[in-house]
Amino acid sequence: MRRRISLPLKLFFIVFAFVLSCIVLISQLSYRYVQKEIRTNDIFYTNQILDKVDQYFTVNFSSFQTILFSVETSVKANIDNPEVIKKQLRELYELNSNYVSNIYLIKSDLSILGGSTPTRIFDEPLSEREPLFDAADKNRRTTFVSDPYKSKYSGWTVTMVRYLNGAPFPMAIAVDLDLNAIEETLFKINKQEQMNLALITASGQIIAGFSENKGPLNNQDHTFSIGETSAEQILDTTETSFQLHTKDGIPVTLLKKPMEKFNWTIISINDESRMKAALSRLETYYFELLAAGLLLSLFISFFIAKYIRNPLYALKTKMKRVEQGFLTTTITINRNDEFGDLSRAFDRMLQQIVELIRRAELHNELERKLEIQVLQSQINPHFLYNTLGSISNVIRLGQIEKVDVVIGSLISLLEYGIDDASEKVSLHQELRNVSDYIEIQNIRYNRNFLLIEQIEAGLLDFPVFRMLLQPLVENSIFHGYNGGGIEGPITIHAYREGGIVIIEVVDQGEGIPADKIKRILESEPSDVEVKRKRIGLNNIHGRIRLHYGEQFGLQIISIPKEITRVRALFPAGLYKGDA
Repeated sequence: MRRRISLPLKLFFIVFAFVLSCIVLISQLSYRYVQKEIRTNDIFYTNQILDKVDQYFTVNFSSFQTILFSVETSVKANIDNPEVIKKQLRELYELNSNYVSNIYLIKSDLSILGGSTPTRIFDEPLSEREPLFDAADKNRRTTFVSDPYKSKYSGWTVTMVRYLNGAPFPMAIAVDLDLNAIEETLFKINKQEQMNLALITASGQIIAGFSENKGPLNNQDHTFSIGETSAEQILDTTETSFQLHTKDGIPVTLLKKPMEKFNWTIISINDESRMKAALSRLETYYFELLAAGLLLSLFISFFIAKYIRNPLYALKTKMKRVEQGFLTTTITINRNDEFGDLSRAFDRMLQQIVELIRRAELHNELERKLEIQVLQSQINPHFLYNTLGSISNVIRLGQIEKVDVVIGSLISLLEYGIDDASEKVSLHQELRNVSDYIEIQNIRYNRNFLLIEQIEAGLLDFPVFRMLLQPLVENSIFHGYNGGGIEGPITIHAYREGGIVIIEVVDQGEGIPADKIKRILESEPSDVEVKRKRIGLNNIHGRIRLHYGEQFGLQIISIPKEITRVRALFPAGLYKGDA
């Protein structure tokens, strides 16, 4: 009887044969593709590095241009004060000393005003500056960049020079670049990226770069060549990539890129042996990786299907529900391994997040209430002080018959003011409180401050803060009408405008100067007098913003000697139900 092969075993052999044939075919194609791509990617990666280096120097070129323009502006502003110019040159040099050897002015006699320590001490004329000054003089609208040369004060350097237009006497601004610092940067790239970079001029001079062992640097004239190919031949052609050989016969790939700002070229020399070594190692491990990859892929396929997929799917489902906002999601994974630990840790994290959110909400609410209480506690003593002053004036003037009226109004004010500060009241209640307050002030100053109410229909029941209007009316009397020195009407106007309810107090007194309006409502004014006088308005402003957001609060509009409007802005939705 023919022995039956189980379905799992059949599937194993089918999958094994399929995977093996696929791996062999793909490996062969991959090897050929990788062989080609290593070379292409190496060139592409090198070009990217060259682009980055070019961008780096483009940014530095802009920085150096900025330095030149800064010096130009400074010199023109202080042309008659050399000491100030020296100080500013020194400060600019110290700020940019990482990549700048010196910043200085070249005079027509080739003497200088310099920023570095040696050039601040010694400013004698030097013949090496004559080509720089002449070049700047011939190119007065542009910045001239010199070839590298040996400077007495800056060493091996390149100078960017610009003629100072508009000066009373011929003068040029110069910046010596620190080529040692630039070379250090290139050496870091060479070491990190295993590359061999250098900067060369149009004449083939090496500005900076090339490692000590690989670089084709001729230390006598700072020029370079590769094998029988000279720098002129490399720079004259339009090609950017070359396959060359050194004098020792070693194949190299040379890439070049002209720089955008400087008239220089970035050169990269890559040894072909590095690519061959990589391919050789790839061949050595090819069959070992093929066998190991086959076994590993079979094992992982079976293991993942049975052991990993289910717990990961459960965790993914749980995280998806949390992402949708269900922070109390519970999907249990009963495993005594990392998946079980991860599931339990995720559950604990969710509990902590829920607790933190709850605590944060309680903390914010408590902080908000405490701030409002502090603001309110500042308002009541302020109003009580002024009201008691009214009683004192009545008695001093001998108007005893008005004392009962003042005390009655004061009792009403106190009964109104000592209630819960966080409780909202209707606009109608606030108007009655203001009426008592006006009555006291009329007796106190022996004036007739006429209270005019212009309330839009339906807004008498609009909920507002307790003690909202009294500080605004007080401001009109004390500052608008000179503390009772003059009298006039005080209008309280309430109306809707879009989604906002505006309650404004208008007087026709002295007004508020424009420079003081902003300081009245700022949180911490530096002016002690303004701080003392604006406590009422500032606290009302703060209470509204704390409750309803920074788009609401007080606005002050004043035309001196004509009219002053102090507006309180509330969201209109409060009328339908205030929380």
